[in-house]
Amino acid sequence: MKRKLKILFFSFFLTGCSFSDLTDSFTNILQSDEILFLSAYENVKIVEQDSQLTGKNSHPVNISQERVEGALKLLLFRVGSSTKSLFPGKKLDSISYNISKGLAKANKNQDIVFTMEDWYSNLPGTKFKDNRVVSARVFYNKDGLNVIFGSVLRKGFQSTTDPMLVSRNPDLKTNPYVPGSRLFSVKNPFTLSVPPNSGIMRPRVAKGRVDWIILTRKSLVARSNLSESDRKSARSSNIEVQGLKSEVQQLRQELQSLKGGPGQQYRYSAQPYPYPQPYQYQRPYPYRQPYPYQQPYAYPNPNSYQNQQYRQPNQPPTNNQLSLKSLESMRSRGLISEESYLRKLKELGY
Repeated sequence: MKRKLKILFFSFFLTGCSFSDLTDSFTNILQSDEILFLSAYENVKIVEQDSQLTGKNSHPVNISQERVEGALKLLLFRVGSSTKSLFPGKKLDSISYNISKGLAKANKNQDIVFTMEDWYSNLPGTKFKDNRVVSARVFYNKDGLNVIFGSVLRKGFQSTTDPMLVSRNPDLKTNPYVPGSRLFSVKNPFTLSVPPNSGIMRPRVAKGRVDWIILTRKSLVARSNLSESDRKSARSSNIEVQGLKSEVQQLRQELQSLKGGPGQQYRYSAQPYPYPQPYQYQRPYPYRQPYPYQQPYAYPNPNSYQNQQYRQPNQPPTNNQLSLKSLESMRSRGLISEESYLRKLKELGY
């Protein structure tokens, strides 16, 4: 608390704010959440949950700084045909240390929020380095370490003369320093990207949101910096929805069982109505007959009403089968997402 008061009085001494501003901010400090790190606009805090949408958190939980830092190294953002690290190395150590510390201290009704600010170069529309902000809400539950971003490199307030502007404006849409929320999101100028099969997913509860990710145990491991090949593969990789891949695999198995298994798509289907079976011709000669013979009885017309389900072995696939084959081809090449693939399957009646 003494450290907070020293920082508060020093800030007001430098900026020359009024006494009423000082008293308001002093009251906010006394009632504020536990601050783990504070430097100008940057901070890491333990706060109350913003919603019960995901239920109680699994706090406290011990996740080492090295594991948190290893997972955050996987987070990139897309810039044209390349990707860049979301967290600069000089900021990553402090952020990961305090997130790890906060997860060990928070209770089941609390989250960890952080705000990081830095200068980024070679961004679209800028010739020089530009001040950008990354802010997020972090909590751990049965799915993994959730990270909900409020800002992904939105422009900061370096030019402002009021250091208390952030605490006075809780609007996520206009204030990039406000952490993310379980209830709503805002549009960010950059898209997150991760290497394929990295263990970073999107939660089902997010319902299509791109600002909410989950760091699973697979991603929470200590690692060195990403290689150039990892960054390149992340450019064309999509962050998958957690559990959707297993659901699609199960649906494929069901489709294969309905078709009679792999390689059985064009075999005779079951006959839904009883009707006379075709004449069972008994071969008068051994099976390996050196010369052809004439069948005395032709198969029923496959286009007749009774035999509309009786398909020949080499009959061309139907429109639905062609659509399914095209759909699976597009998915394998990454042209459609898993969600779109699943929706189209349902539209085709599978």
